Amino acid sequence: MYVLAPLAWEKYQHHKKWSRILDKRFIDFEVETPDSTIHHLSDYAGKGEYVMLDFWASWCGSCLSTFPMLRELHEKYSKCGLCIISVSVDANPEAWRNTLEKHNLPWLQLRETSETKENGNSASDLYSITGIPSFVLIAPDGKVIYLPNESNHFLDDIHEDIKAKLAEIFGE
Repeated sequence: MYVLAPLAWEKYQHHKKWSRILDKRFIDFEVETPDSTIHHLSDYAGKGEYVMLDFWASWCGSCLSTFPMLRELHEKYSKCGLCIISVSVDANPEAWRNTLEKHNLPWLQLRETSETKENGNSASDLYSITGIPSFVLIAPDGKVIYLPNESNHFLDDIHEDIKAKLAEIFGE
């Protein structure tokens, strides 16, 4: 009998989840705005624009360090058909709101609700996000075309990976 080591088993499980998501229609989820209005991914995805989900948290220094890159991508591609949606995994809504106020981020800011986390329908669970920052890219037709993977777990790799994917899409 063949037994996988714990790390190999974990990678295998993530690969299984990714294979159920990648190249398939996006999985809808519920999130809230800073004023507690409920939104769904389906309000944005599959509507003719590329949608890039940015999973982050206010307590994550690496996440905060991606803001300049995201600002650059927003300025460069928002008029070309890219909608960036930051999805915070913060449990504390005040910490999230304070971070948003401090950084004045011009793209859409949403947060997983405690209800969706409790019932297992959080965006990060549905997209098998195991570390932040992480990005998911959805094509205009609603198909998931990019997910984080074990080969891009360093911040510089993550930045370069998503920049290269967007440059490929938008013909640079």
